[in-house]
Amino acid sequence: MTFCRKAAIGIFMGAGIALAGCTSAPPPASPVDITYQHRTPITLNVAAIDVVDRSGSGSGANRLEQLHRQNPASLARRWAEERLRAGGTGGQATLIIDEASVREEHLEVTAGFTDLFKDEVDTRLHAVLAARLEYQLPGQGSGAVDVKVDARREVLESASLNERDMAYFQLMERVASELDNRLTPDVEQTFAPIILR
Repeated sequence: MTFCRKAAIGIFMGAGIALAGCTSAPPPASPVDITYQHRTPITLNVAAIDVVDRSGSGSGANRLEQLHRQNPASLARRWAEERLRAGGTGGQATLIIDEASVREEHLEVTAGFTDLFKDEVDTRLHAVLAARLEYQLPGQGSGAVDVKVDARREVLESASLNERDMAYFQLMERVASELDNRLTPDVEQTFAPIILR
């Protein structure tokens, strides 16, 4: 049962709960781009850097990533675009996105008059991003690193549409941060032979 439905029951029973909390929220503000521009790019001794998305398009009532401009796949692409630079004359580095999803799980909340004033978690957002960064360089061999980010965020039943959008955005911020924090040191170690300093 949602918060608004609980409020409506309270009014029906004479509890005098106002409907103001159930009115439509103002339109959400323009979303802020999540970027890696504050981080120093890593220049690789390759001629090209490519991104291959093998995650497939999300579908189903509980999939959210296709409803938002910023999602795990777009964050992975942006990481490759802003954190990597091609500084060589041959070879290629490729970021392969294997999984990039955001699922919404609806949770049960207690019902009844005594629970009218409880504010419980009714939604859990679960984001997964799995990718592999590899390089092939003639004369210097190849290398690869794997990364997986698994992040969750819970939302209270009283949350407005704007607050739910913000919860999604904050989840994407966490995915972006963990992706960079996990992938960067692995790249600096495994790709050391082809990093141009």
